[in-house]
Amino acid sequence: MDLDDFDIGRVVMSKRGKDKGAFYVVVGKDESSNRVYVADGKSRKIARPKKKNPRHLQLTNWSFPELRERLEGDRKIDDEWIRQRLSSI
Repeated sequence: MDLDDFDIGRVVMSKRGKDKGAFYVVVGKDESSNRVYVADGKSRKIARPKKKNPRHLQLTNWSFPELRERLEGDRKIDDEWIRQRLSSI
């Protein structure tokens, strides 16, 4: 899977590791190490997102475009906001 497929705000599911089956939101990308930063607002907060290999993530049809807008507009995103969005899935 290409790193370009993982847009900020896209909901993904972990396929590997101890967090297998958990849903996350993409909050950033690191092109140099080919990793995606994900957060769920509970175990992985927005201040300390998990760095995941894109091969270990499953893309879903859900996304939160307002997350990208908030990040680009320097508006605050808190963990509660992410938890609420993920719980609505």
